[in-house]
Amino acid sequence: MMRNPLRVIPVNKQMMTNLNQLPKIAVVKCFMILFVLQFQNAKAQASSTNELNYQRVDNAEHIVVYHEEGKFLGWPANNGAWSADGENMLVGFTRGDYKLIVGNHNIGGNQESWLARSSDMGKTWKGYDPKDYVGDFDKKPELQTLVNPIDFSHPQFAMRVVGTSYHGAYDERGHFFFTYDAGESWNGPYRLGIDNIREWTELKNSAFPGDLELTPRTDYVVEGKDECLVFMSVREEGNFGTDRLFCMRTVDGGKSFKFVGWVVPPYDEKKVDLSLKIKLEEDDAKNPHPDQSRAVMSQTIRLDNGKLISAMRRRYEKHNWVDAYASEDGGVTWTFISEVGDAGAGNGNPPALNITDNGRLVAIFGNREEPGTMMVVYSDNEGQSWSKPKILRDGYGSVDMETIDLGYPQLLKRKDGKMVALYYWSTKDDLHHIAATIWDGDN
Repeated sequence: MMRNPLRVIPVNKQMMTNLNQLPKIAVVKCFMILFVLQFQNAKAQASSTNELNYQRVDNAEHIVVYHEEGKFLGWPANNGAWSADGENMLVGFTRGDYKLIVGNHNIGGNQESWLARSSDMGKTWKGYDPKDYVGDFDKKPELQTLVNPIDFSHPQFAMRVVGTSYHGAYDERGHFFFTYDAGESWNGPYRLGIDNIREWTELKNSAFPGDLELTPRTDYVVEGKDECLVFMSVREEGNFGTDRLFCMRTVDGGKSFKFVGWVVPPYDEKKVDLSLKIKLEEDDAKNPHPDQSRAVMSQTIRLDNGKLISAMRRRYEKHNWVDAYASEDGGVTWTFISEVGDAGAGNGNPPALNITDNGRLVAIFGNREEPGTMMVVYSDNEGQSWSKPKILRDGYGSVDMETIDLGYPQLLKRKDGKMVALYYWSTKDDLHHIAATIWDGDN
């Protein structure tokens, strides 16, 4: 069977004119398509934290906690914040020389762990270098063994937990300081109990290969005069992003600690449901199991009913977000309950978590996507779900605007019920300082 031969179509003058115009029309259409795509792309990029897409918190008051010419100040989340009475407040931060560095934090040498204090519910602050505190005993200090038990119920008690891998602390063994006068003087550095935590069976028999190092920030829940639940993270030595979260308890005033439970354990395919995935990509084959994602820098609260809620920093490859987990058996077992929010670009941001007088959960975190914002979300059902994020603060500005360097918050509650967010921030007028935002979390 013969195929139909090619048909030869006669070409007249009008057809030639139309054919000559086709390349011009195609070029115009291409430009139009590119313009539309560029507009849509710009719109999509801006939608992550664009002020037009999010409501702002009403009546938020922004305060400069501490600023110093020629210095870079940062990372309250790494350094802790405390308030026993809602009137006197303390926040830690890292203080270093300002240095313009391409592709990194604009901080140079002479990095020190400082504190700032407020005695008027966060309205005014004074920064100072505490004596006999973190960093004053070298990066890996000679540790003391606690002899007399700590009274965790003391009205001016505060504890600072130290590990490695972040600004101001470099001890893979972990240690702690404590105070009975709200940070005027500190005791330490003390080892974390009489054991080497990194040799605990629960950690050594996990899926971590090789040597371990502790990477905790300060997160603890006082349970009584002699009892305290402390949240820790551990990772493969020198392997960024492998951090996993667990908790331990002391019942003898800090003289010894015992492993309680994993919040997010190391990944072990022999022990997990492999069908469980975190939905990060449309292609489910690219999505990780929850235990394959970094879990670190938690903030934990205990509700009146005894339930523990812990918000933590998560990361997998390019994705950064905040999750909430809950425990109803004192920290032995934990269950994922919700994603709190999107922590944006770069290395993301950890959360800060607190609870209002009316029982509403409040979580804040920085978003490093341009233009750079501090975000807040609320939960009225014990963390099962969260509100749409609101902008707690925008208007970020720095010299280079290359790295949107902000956030790492802490969150305290005043005795009048208002919330005090503490974080590091930068504006063109006040570069890289410690800031506070005060607002009513119930309205």
